[in-house]
Amino acid sequence: MSTNAHDQSNVLSWVHFGDLHITHRDEQNYQNFLTLIAHANTNLAAGIDFAVLPGDNAEDGTEEQFLLVKQAIERLTIPLEIIPGDHDAKTGSLDLYRRCLEPELWRSRSISSYRCLFLNARDNGSQKGFGIGPAQTEWLASELRASDASEQWPVLFMHTYPSELGSSAAAVQALMRNHHVIMVDMGHTHYNEIASDGRTIYAATRSTGQIEEGPVGFSIANLDDVVVSWKFKPLGAWPFVMVTSPADRAFIIDTDRPDQVVRGVTEVRAKTWDALGVVSAVCRIDDGPVWPMRRIGTSAAWGCAWDSSESADGVHHLTVQVRTADGREASDTISALTSQSGRYEMPQCRPGDDVNAIGAYPEKGILGTQLGPNKNGRKW
Repeated sequence: MSTNAHDQSNVLSWVHFGDLHITHRDEQNYQNFLTLIAHANTNLAAGIDFAVLPGDNAEDGTEEQFLLVKQAIERLTIPLEIIPGDHDAKTGSLDLYRRCLEPELWRSRSISSYRCLFLNARDNGSQKGFGIGPAQTEWLASELRASDASEQWPVLFMHTYPSELGSSAAAVQALMRNHHVIMVDMGHTHYNEIASDGRTIYAATRSTGQIEEGPVGFSIANLDDVVVSWKFKPLGAWPFVMVTSPADRAFIIDTDRPDQVVRGVTEVRAKTWDALGVVSAVCRIDDGPVWPMRRIGTSAAWGCAWDSSESADGVHHLTVQVRTADGREASDTISALTSQSGRYEMPQCRPGDDVNAIGAYPEKGILGTQLGPNKNGRKW
């Protein structure tokens, strides 16, 4: 298995550890984080480009709490990107966050066809709330222009939905529209949620530190060209597999692309993770025959051809099942949309971002209950 599967499959993949809210070493959320790191190191390191901590790393923003986070992430063998949240600035500034965790409050990482932009949503100059200041806004505009010039797909990482960025929300949303940001990856919600405005996928991963729904885990996201895939992985058995292309119907953001509205012969691709690796993979459309898949080089990705003209126009369940050498299995199923004419009218989206949440999708780990402190759940 390649130590950098992206080099061969051109699929950008990252693992997202939800908001930590670390307080004390002996608290369950800290122990959970250490366990998640151990699972990631053992099973993900060969097929993940980087890990993300999306803010609210320290519950009260104290030096003691930040140092606990630092001690934990020193165990992580995957490259790590950290951004701040509102709890990280609870003391009134991000000085301790910068000293203990990450000195740069915003920065970019370019990987092949993608430009990942990590933002500071607490750059609003006030004690509370979210926002992006003038300097960061200009930096973001410059990075997005550079992304266009380099023919890279931009992806934003921030603590919260862009619509919650206060007086700077409109400017950030305009930049996103003008430069076709394909995905925004976030924390803050404390529940898993996917939203789509027809151009951009918004993915929020639930908290690690203040859990209201479901078991502890992390999310994995992939970008396979312009196809976005996302799934929550609870702590438990391995292997893990995700279909990275074609797009799930809920993740369509470009109807002109045959890897999103499927037509003709398209390649089915899937990415796998396991400590020992996967030795075989098969694909199936609805209740049809099982097709063997081939490994893509020596990477963790597998592929096969699907002649969609043999399937009626409409939604089809596409399942990939994988097996390890010692007989352990896992599968992933998406709802793929076919249209041989290429015609498809996207569902009407409302202005904004979280208002376009797709709702419950248990197969992806989205329960739809929206429990937590930031919307419909109880307040902490």
